Amino acid sequence: RLIQIGVLNCFESSDKPQGYSTYFFSSFMSHSCCPNAVWHYTGTDHVLRCRRDISVGDEVCISYLPENGLLQSAPNRRMELHETKRFWCDCERCLPDHDDFSRGLVCPKPKCKKGVVFAKTPAAGPAKDNTLLPVHLIGSTCSECGEAMTRPEATKLAALEKKLQELVDEYTESDKDPPQRKLELDEAFVDEHFRQHVLADLFFEQLCTAYGSKKKYGEQRRLLERRCAFHKAAYPGLSGAHAWACEALGDCHRALSAQNANGKKASFADAQRCYHEALEVLRLMFGPDHEYVTDVESKEALLEIEAIR
Repeated sequence: RLIQIGVLNCFESSDKPQGYSTYFFSSFMSHSCCPNAVWHYTGTDHVLRCRRDISVGDEVCISYLPENGLLQSAPNRRMELHETKRFWCDCERCLPDHDDFSRGLVCPKPKCKKGVVFAKTPAAGPAKDNTLLPVHLIGSTCSECGEAMTRPEATKLAALEKKLQELVDEYTESDKDPPQRKLELDEAFVDEHFRQHVLADLFFEQLCTAYGSKKKYGEQRRLLERRCAFHKAAYPGLSGAHAWACEALGDCHRALSAQNANGKKASFADAQRCYHEALEVLRLMFGPDHEYVTDVESKEALLEIEAIR
C-alpha cells in the first residue's frame, strides 16, 4: 500500500535513468482534463504556473495526463487515468452526456452529409474499457440538419471509428514508406466520415511523417494546418500540443522556402507567424527560460539570418 501511495502521487523527474520525485504541495493537487495550472521542472525545482484564469476560492488543478492526452476522447482519457492513477475522472470535460469535442463525425443522414455530430461523454463511474461505443452517439444531433442519430446510425459511426483506429495503428506500427496512392485513398476515407476527431488528428500526424520523408512539404503543411485547427477547436485553453504543432508548421514553412525560391519571402513570413503563435503559448505555460521556449527562439533567430541571405 505504501508503494502504491508513492507511485500514485509522484512526478516523473528523469527518463534515463527513470526517476520519480514527490513534492509536498504538488502531490496534493487534483487532476482536471481542463486544468488551470501546469507543472514543469527547472533544474531540480518543481515549478507550477497558471494556464488559465484562477479566481479566489478556485481549486488549483493540474493534469495527470501529458499534453497530447488532453486532446484524447473522454473514454480514452478516463481509462488512462484509471489505469495509471486508479480513479474515474468526473471533471468538467468528463461530466456525462456533454459533447465530446474530440470525437466529431460527419452526419450520416442522406439529405445532409455536411454537419458535425459529436459523441456524448460516457456515463459516470467505472467503464469496461476505452472502446468508443455506439451508445455515446445515440441521440446526438447534427450541427447542420439538427436531426438526432438513431441506434443503427450510431452503430455505423462507431464502426467507422473502429476502422480509423485500425488505420492509425497500421501506420504507427509499420516501418515501410506507404505508396502515394494509399496515402490519398486513406485520407479520402477520413475526409468523408470525420470532422474534429482525435483519431483523424493522429492519422494526420502519421501522414505528416510520411510526406516529410518524401520531402513533400506542401502536403505536410496542409496537414499540419488541419492539426493546428483541430487542437484549437477540441481543447479549451492553452495547449502545449497545439504549440508544438505550430512549431512543426513553422519548420515546414522553412523547408518550403528552401524548395521554392520564388515563394521564399511568403514562406518566411508564414514560419515567423507560426513560431510566434507557438511562443505565445509556451512562454505562458513554461516561462521565458524553459528549453521549449528557447528552442523556438533559436529557430526564430535562424529564420532572420536566412531571410537576409
